[in-house]
Amino acid sequence: MDENEDKAWWRPESSHGYVHLLSAGRSQWYLCAALCVTLTLSLSLLILMPSRFGSVDRKLSDLERSVSNLTESVSLHLSKLHEKVGNLETKLSDLKRSVLNMTERVSFHSSKLPKKVGCPDGWNLHNSSCYFFSAYQASWYTARDSCRSMDATLLILTDEEEWVFVNIMSVGRPFWLGLSDERTGEWEWVNESPYIMNRRQVKSSHYELDNFCSHCCRVLE
Repeated sequence: MDENEDKAWWRPESSHGYVHLLSAGRSQWYLCAALCVTLTLSLSLLILMPSRFGSVDRKLSDLERSVSNLTESVSLHLSKLHEKVGNLETKLSDLKRSVLNMTERVSFHSSKLPKKVGCPDGWNLHNSSCYFFSAYQASWYTARDSCRSMDATLLILTDEEEWVFVNIMSVGRPFWLGLSDERTGEWEWVNESPYIMNRRQVKSSHYELDNFCSHCCRVLE
């Protein structure tokens, strides 16, 4: 090979082609390195992901067990609570029956007792009735209203025995009877039951409304 041929082979444009080849090789190497790094990271993620998912699965499983245990505990407590409520309802029903039976027994025995077993202070008991003898004198209307204020009525005589009792208790003082003729013009008791005048028992002072007398009240039955 002569000098001209050697010069012709080593031309500048041939040097530029070599540079281009080096650049292309370097780019391919970078690309290959990047691909390797990417593959490495991907493999790492693939290795780590099952571990992370496994941890999540375990936590989820633990949570499910906790919820299941809590549900069972709540169900057990509710069952016991329902049982206690049922027992209380049974006891309440039994208690109601006992109270009803007791009430019926008390009512039955009460019906066997005398209607009047005692009188308020200042009153006198006679034949299961209570009598109040006033210590002051008043008009017939005042005496009537006084008796009414005590849930009683002016004296209504029912038999000879009661008449004797009242005369003894009044110690001979005149007193009002529960007689009036204002409603019908005929003498009647204040409870509107009829009365036939008995002059031996009833004196004018017992019913003349202009008088002022003591009075005797009898508790209403």
